[in-house]
This record gives sequence, structure tokens and C-alpha cells, in this order.
Amino acid sequence: MNKASKIDNASLLSLFMFTVQEYDAITACVPLPTKIECSSFSDPLGLRGSKIEDIEMVWTAICVRMMLQRKYFSNSERVQLKKLFDIAETDPRFSAKAIGDLRKRLKQPLGRDTELLLQDGNDVQGHFSNIEDIVYGSLLHADYDRAMRLQAIPNNVRMHTLAPFVFSREQIIFKFRDLCISAEVPTLARIDGDKAAVLSLDTSRGEAKEVIGSPYWSNVAGHDADVDELVCIAEKLSDDDAAAFLIAKVFVGLLMEDSLDVEKLDDVVWQDSWLYRDGFKHAAGLIRSIPEIGASSHIAHEGGPINAQVKLFPNVPNAWITNTPQLLTNVYQLHLEKRCGEWKVIAITEP
Repeated sequence: MNKASKIDNASLLSLFMFTVQEYDAITACVPLPTKIECSSFSDPLGLRGSKIEDIEMVWTAICVRMMLQRKYFSNSERVQLKKLFDIAETDPRFSAKAIGDLRKRLKQPLGRDTELLLQDGNDVQGHFSNIEDIVYGSLLHADYDRAMRLQAIPNNVRMHTLAPFVFSREQIIFKFRDLCISAEVPTLARIDGDKAAVLSLDTSRGEAKEVIGSPYWSNVAGHDADVDELVCIAEKLSDDDAAAFLIAKVFVGLLMEDSLDVEKLDDVVWQDSWLYRDGFKHAAGLIRSIPEIGASSHIAHEGGPINAQVKLFPNVPNAWITNTPQLLTNVYQLHLEKRCGEWKVIAITEP
């Protein structure tokens, strides 16, 4: 088991920013109705008359948020908001008044006090107890007693009380996120090591990691290629794939030249491509930024036979070969389209 790292206060704030980015991305797929902000006692979600499937979607959105919000309010978590407020109050980049106001808001009751009275005579007091029953009874864990309490009352009743509370907590999270942005708190920095990260999709093949001539790719299951192997691979390409590969090679070569020859680029790029917008300057910048560029001889055809993708790899001073399905990182792609029997480049995508 990996031990938790000891990190400083600045890194904790960056960790918070990273988690909120993930929170945003996930919850964007399950939005809450905006009417929750002005909820009423009789219809807190503004769902009266809604279809059953719409109500179920709202319940799903609430459940997702309850799970994601746990780390911001649990005493055992590094990004608990109370701890982060303590850090921010001693950080000159933050407004002490703004943090103080947010701390007061956190201490205030979020929504109405609630009490669920169950059929067996027991009760569940307050929002936190309701959330714990749901999160620990069915979502993250399988606590028997909590699960039985969930069975004692319909989800729509719990939704009635929890939705405004969950929404209010989300607003506090986002407000502190905004304060961090104003204070120019960065998110976690990307880790760039000496080797590419690789996901092997079939380790049962037992292919050894013997890429030596291109150390950056030494995590790959494969080996350095010799001339005979490369010739054999080239000979096995279909005429169609060979034509696409040749266009990709010419395109890259033209962009590497000191002076861009637009007329020659016209021959290998479709004129409705975005690459034309600035006279190929952006595309040239991308290609020239790839050190010791190499290209995959495997031509993909995602989107059908008239579409082709050629992968471009950085740091390839020596060719290498793999026979194992792997997901490689830090790879660029050239996208080509075939029109009237002719291949030309249409786009470049970055890693």
C-alpha cells in the first residue's frame, strides 16, 4: 500500500483546484435544475408535473454530488473546506474578509432543518444523517442498518429535503474555487518524466520491454527495429495505406522546412482544412515542437475507409516495433481524408 505523501499548504490548494475540475466535468453530465435556487416548501425542485424519468435524473444528479462532495466536508480528508479556509486565511493572496464570509456561510444552516420519521418509529435527524444513510447505505458502502432505513422511505421524500442542501454546498465549493482563481492558485502540475506512460492491453502475450534505442519509449513492450524488419513492414502495407502514409510524410517534411511552401502544401492538404487559417503557421509550430519525430506504420481508419489517422511520436531517434496492443501517451495524430481516390491531410490533433 502506498503511503500518503506529505504536502505543503500551497499544494493542498492546488489539489483542491484539481478535484474541482474533476467535479465540474462529472456533474456537467448530470445537471441540477436551476429552480432549486428558489425552492418552495411544496415543490423544492420545481418538478411538479415532470415525467418520472426526469425526476429520476434529478435524483441521480443529487446522488453523484453527494458522493463527490464528501471529501470537502469530511474531517479525514485533505481538501476539507474548513482546513482549506485555515490555509487561505494565512495566505496573503486571499482576501481575509472573503474567506471569513465564506466560513460564516459554511457554519450557517444550509437549507431547512429536517427530520425524517420512519414507519418503525425511528427518525433520521438533519441533512448530514440523511446523506450518510444514502452514501454509506448504498452508494459507497453497504451498511445494513443504513440500507434498511433507506428502504423505509421513498427516494422522492429524501430528494425533497436534500436537493437544496446539496445545491447550497456546491455553491460554497464553487465560491472558494473562484477565490482560488482570483488568488492565482494553480491546479496540480502535470508530471512529465523521462519515459512515456503506457497502458498494456494484453500482457498475456509476454512481449519483453526491449526498446533501447529510443529510451523515452522504454516502457513499451517491443524491441528496436532493424532495417530488414522495416522493409518487410513497408512491403506489407496496402497500396491505400502506403499512399496515405506517403502524404503524411510529405506534409510533415514541408512543415519542417524553414520557409513554408504553400503551393506544395496545397497538394497534400484539403483547402477546407483549418490548417489554412494562418498560412500553416500553427501547424508548423506543432510539428516543429515534436523532438525527434517518428511516425507509426500502422494506419488507423477510425470513421471508415475514407478516413485515415497517422500517429506521430516524439523522441524517436531509433525505430522500434511492438506486437502488443498498448495505449500510448503523448502522441499526436495526422487526420487524412480520401476524396475522389486521393488522400490529403485535413487536421492535426495534439495529445
